Amino acid sequence: MDLEAIREHISYQKSLCAEIRALDDELRVSRRQLAAAGGLDPEGMSAATFAGLFDANSASQLRQITDDLAAVQNTVRRLNRVYAGLLRRSRRSINVLINVMASYLGTYGPSPGRRAWSFPWQAGM
Repeated sequence: MDLEAIREHISYQKSLCAEIRALDDELRVSRRQLAAAGGLDPEGMSAATFAGLFDANSASQLRQITDDLAAVQNTVRRLNRVYAGLLRRSRRSINVLINVMASYLGTYGPSPGRRAWSFPWQAGM
């Protein structure tokens, strides 16, 4: 996987997380409104009691939506763990390269007669 694809996927994950937060907020508001309309305490209401406030078809849809939401949350959580591991391994690789380059720092340099490195494309400069 290339870096740009990872960045795009992270951006996609951010949008999914924002959408999940918005849906959670909507569900919380709906739960409070329905509980207040039924004279129930929204904080102490179980999911089964909440689903019982709806007809069978609506309760089934609500269950499906909450199951889908839980599945999306689990997928995002799993992908975040995968990317965190990828970043840790990448960081280790970068640290190895930094250490290798640091060990050669004084070994290779310009020739004694030259003041700096020169490259063919810099000849006209």
